[in-house]
Amino acid sequence: MAPSSSRSTPQLGAAIVSLARVQKLEAQMATLLHHIQPWMQKSIAKSEARVERLIEGMMDRKLQAVNNRLDAFELRVLERPAPAIDLSTLQADIASLRSDVETILDAPSVEPQ
Repeated sequence: MAPSSSRSTPQLGAAIVSLARVQKLEAQMATLLHHIQPWMQKSIAKSEARVERLIEGMMDRKLQAVNNRLDAFELRVLERPAPAIDLSTLQADIASLRSDVETILDAPSVEPQ
């Protein structure tokens, strides 16, 4: 059996379309694209703006939640009673520290030979 050329015998189910018809369809598609393209660009810009507003709103709500938690934490810290300081114990600790420092400073220094 001799191989058949695609030019001489169309394959099963293939339609033969004239060059003029193909060119007319291409021109119609170009015109359609020319009219649709501005609408598509505007639609894309609107969608991007809407998504940006949604993200900003979501970030604002998250930031507000964090600020509320920080405020609540700050209030809890401020409401805590201050630790009681025993003044006589503090004075005794300072006196002991002074004594230790004086002892260190008064110790004779040994110089290496």
